Amino acid sequence: MNDSARPLLCLSASDVEATGLDMAEAIETVSQVLAMHARGQVNLPSKVILDMDERRHGRINAMPAHVRGGIDACGIKWIAGFPGNPARHGLPRASAVVILNDTETGIPQCIMEASRISALRTGAVTGVGARHLARPGATNAGIIGAGVQSRTQIEALRTVLTDLAEVRVFDVRREAVERFVAWAADRHHGLRVAVADTAEDAVRGADCVVTATVADEPIVRAAWLKEGVLFAHVGSYQEEEEQVILQADKIVVDVWEEVLHRRTPLLARMHEAGTIDRTRIHADIGEIILGDKPGRETDDERIFFSPLGLGSEDIAVAAAVYRRATEMGLGVRVPFGSA
Repeated sequence: MNDSARPLLCLSASDVEATGLDMAEAIETVSQVLAMHARGQVNLPSKVILDMDERRHGRINAMPAHVRGGIDACGIKWIAGFPGNPARHGLPRASAVVILNDTETGIPQCIMEASRISALRTGAVTGVGARHLARPGATNAGIIGAGVQSRTQIEALRTVLTDLAEVRVFDVRREAVERFVAWAADRHHGLRVAVADTAEDAVRGADCVVTATVADEPIVRAAWLKEGVLFAHVGSYQEEEEQVILQADKIVVDVWEEVLHRRTPLLARMHEAGTIDRTRIHADIGEIILGDKPGRETDDERIFFSPLGLGSEDIAVAAAVYRRATEMGLGVRVPFGSA
């Protein structure tokens, strides 16, 4: 059979889940990818945004990548984010597929439902950041937002912060945060997860703060953040006031050029306005992973981590899922191409 006649493997959400790829493995994969970015081993065209009135309706992003080195995978994630879906249609806010192509021939190998992959790698990036940037011995965290993304955020923090004992969670939807806390109590035994009545209650005193919302306006105030905090914003990138960034001792990103390309993150808008310049960006996280630049150096540093989210991370995690699914005989193979 020639390459173009090979059947295409189709993986459903349940197939992806059945591979058993967990957060610890995702963190290691994402860490490897970010290090490869710093080495120049990733071909990452900037994401294309199909803006369908993003603020009021939604958007769909096309995120292609080729990760070379030991991973050797290429493909594209096509992910839609429509914030009104839960209330209007009873559907998830985000939906995604990944297509993987053979790196030798370019022939499509696999198409998979990728909502879990997208959420897993988003959490994993925070995990990588926390590993290098959180204060040693961090015991408590504050999370703003109680959606699907926050579930993988808490998974990631617990994976890398071995002393984590308490997480306080705030969401403007009281019923959502109560569901989240009930889920966390069932899933994360030994970790105290509590409802915060206000965003300030979630943030004050926290060693790590993560925002994962679709907010259009700042939520977190600089005055709430203690010395030594790691602040990671992974939601709308507009969830904090400018002073949060300005008071940071270190600003770390995943890939600076991609933060600028997206333009909507507060950090990019501040750069465009001249409020902050390139010299204030301490490092891309890959440089820290490789040891080319230091991560956290003192317990009292305030560190601002702005991971935009990269298609290369999705493709690498999806490639790991594909390999496992193939070994386990999961999914459905359909004819593709000519005989």
